[in-house]
Amino acid sequence: MKKLLILRSAALAASLVTMSFASLATDTTSWNFTTNGTQYGAGNYDGNNLNFSSADNNLTITAWADTKDNNNPDTIQTATAAHNSHGLLNYNRDELGDEHYVDNYGEETDMLLFTFDDLVSITGINIGYHSVDSDISIAAFDDLPTLQGNTWDTVASNADFKTSFSNLSNGWTSLSSASSFESKYWLIGAYNGAFGSPGWTNNNDKLKIAGLSTVAGSNPDPKPPTDVAEPSSLAVLASFGLFAAWRRRKSA
Repeated sequence: MKKLLILRSAALAASLVTMSFASLATDTTSWNFTTNGTQYGAGNYDGNNLNFSSADNNLTITAWADTKDNNNPDTIQTATAAHNSHGLLNYNRDELGDEHYVDNYGEETDMLLFTFDDLVSITGINIGYHSVDSDISIAAFDDLPTLQGNTWDTVASNADFKTSFSNLSNGWTSLSSASSFESKYWLIGAYNGAFGSPGWTNNNDKLKIAGLSTVAGSNPDPKPPTDVAEPSSLAVLASFGLFAAWRRRKSA
């Protein structure tokens, strides 16, 4: 009976070790895009990059809008990405005055491309400020999407995941339907029916994105090996340690 109890204890300890390390491996990151003043990252004009880093991932953000007006429908061009105390901004090529929001005013949709080094799921979004309406569209891709010169309809048709969310409040909102998909390439912007829920009111969504919540994907890019033992190895070591203790106790 004692032998059985000791072996059960060893199995339980191994399981607890494995569960502990599995918990540590679930990496949730809250990205904060706010900053003092208005900053433009690498380059101050159309096609610039905003760069952010976490403990285990890097992120590049670029701005886009369908502003090339010599085709019908309009096609996509680079825009200027920036951020301030309320979050991310998009200055597209046609905007005047205070239309630096991520918006769909003037029948043009502003969107931001989030390119991560590793796969992530997006579980939440933080709206730093919105005006009038606050509907957004979101899409994910297996490969880096080609935006320049395309229409939003074409881009949406090539997405592996796409949806829209309505009436987001300032502050954090859960994006539960997006959390089940993993990608390196996420497109988020003002509502556009091509990405889901066509027929919502348009031309009135203006918002600033203060942050995102992401969870590391289940198959991130391989990282260089470290000297830290893998969870399974630690579990086995724990089992052998308890078994050795039982053997010593039995022979005493």
